[in-house]
Amino acid sequence: MEFISIPLTFGIGAYAFYKLIELYARRKERIMIIEKLSEIKDANLGNIDLTGVLGEKRSYNKYLSLRIGSLLMGLGLGLLIGYLIITFSIGVVGDVSYHMEETMSIIYGASTLCFGGIGLIAGFIAETILEKRR
Repeated sequence: MEFISIPLTFGIGAYAFYKLIELYARRKERIMIIEKLSEIKDANLGNIDLTGVLGEKRSYNKYLSLRIGSLLMGLGLGLLIGYLIITFSIGVVGDVSYHMEETMSIIYGASTLCFGGIGLIAGFIAETILEKRR
C-alpha cells in the first residue's frame, strides 16, 4: 500500500488548496454583488433571490458524525476481519514470500473497502430512519 501514499497526499493537498482559493474567490464575488446592489437606488430588491449566489444554509452536515463514525467503524472492522482471515489461513510465518505478501495486501484492502462500504450503508440507513422520525 506504499504506492498510494504519494498520490493520495498530493490529491488531498491539491483539493485543500483548491477549496482555499475558491473560498477567497467566492468571498470577493459576494462583496462585489453587495456593492453593486447598494449602488442601485430605485430598483425593487424585494423579488431578487440571491440564495444561489450568496449561498443558502444547507443541512448536509447534519449527521456528519454518524457518517464518519460508521465509516471508521467499518474500516476498523474490515482491518480486523482481514487480520483474522490472514492469521487463520496463513498463520504466523516468519519468512513471507512475495506472492504471500501480495495476497495478504489484497485481503487487507478488500476487507477494509468492503466493510467500509458496509459501514457507510449502515450510516445511511440509520440517517434515513432518524429523518423519518423527525
